Amino acid sequence: MRNILLLLLSLSVGFVIAQPAPKKQILRLYNGQTKEGEKLTYEYPIMQPAFFNLDGKHFEGENVAFFRNNHGFFANLSEFYGERSERYAMRIKNTGRIQLFEEIDITAYGGLDLNTSNPRRLASGEVWQFYAKDEGVLKKGNYKNLKVDLQDNPNCQTYLKSYKRFTALQIGLATVGAGIVAQQFYVGRTDSNYNKPMIALGIIMSGSSLFFDGPKTDALWLAVDNYK
Repeated sequence: MRNILLLLLSLSVGFVIAQPAPKKQILRLYNGQTKEGEKLTYEYPIMQPAFFNLDGKHFEGENVAFFRNNHGFFANLSEFYGERSERYAMRIKNTGRIQLFEEIDITAYGGLDLNTSNPRRLASGEVWQFYAKDEGVLKKGNYKNLKVDLQDNPNCQTYLKSYKRFTALQIGLATVGAGIVAQQFYVGRTDSNYNKPMIALGIIMSGSSLFFDGPKTDALWLAVDNYK
């Protein structure tokens, strides 16, 4: 019995020791400074500027570029929407070289506990609007920016070329379809027997251009996924 108790005691001690230490809560300021602590919350009092509370110390929200709390790693979107916009994005993927961010409702993620009672937007992990390269400056996740940041990876450039090709096809279909509809309506001003099937064709062509949205999104995902 004594040996069994000693074995159970050693296992329990080993389990406690093996538990990973909790991650530090951090604030990365726009001036380059990083602050660490044990307890970080986002406070938004009525009629007052929002701020971060890190172990009792206050930091104005407009001065914080990135932060990490109990729920994940987040980026301030004030560079895109203006100071005191109170809009943030959550990091949903990190390939090692590229970090993807999805815009979220900060009131859901800013406290010690996740608040899902009345959120406007929770992270889905399926879409992203912003990214950072090598933990650097946050940028919009568009073709123009990615073409520059991923230029040293030929494989990524292949996917970006696919994105550009899908975009050209999408614009082409929408333009031709709209042109057909406009031309037939113009003819109809003087001739009541205008070609109704052609109008239908124009509408179908314009609408079918929307089917390229999915492949375009996939092309951007594949481009960032392959940047290691």
